[in-house]
Amino acid sequence: MRKVTRLRRLGLVSAVVAVGLATTSVAAHADGYDTPRSATADGAGSTQAAGIASAEQRARQAVLAVGHDCDAGRYHTYSIYISPGGGTWAYRSTHEAMCVD
Repeated sequence: MRKVTRLRRLGLVSAVVAVGLATTSVAAHADGYDTPRSATADGAGSTQAAGIASAEQRARQAVLAVGHDCDAGRYHTYSIYISPGGGTWAYRSTHEAMCVD
């Protein structure tokens, strides 16, 4: 009897997850943001924060150059060079966003 209950519970959870995923997908497209865009760019600065901001800004600009209206998206940023004295911080950033086609 317990196996039947677990199977029913699994089926119910699966159905709820499927409906949730379908609703999320429809909501994302309802705003018109239906085209994924991404770009990668390098940036540098005299501090860590300035290097990260420069790379992320350049990646965002590259995405907006192709998709005229995009959501906030997300960034994946990592260090590519730090000078021995710490005077130059270089980063590479990839920006992924959903845009209006």
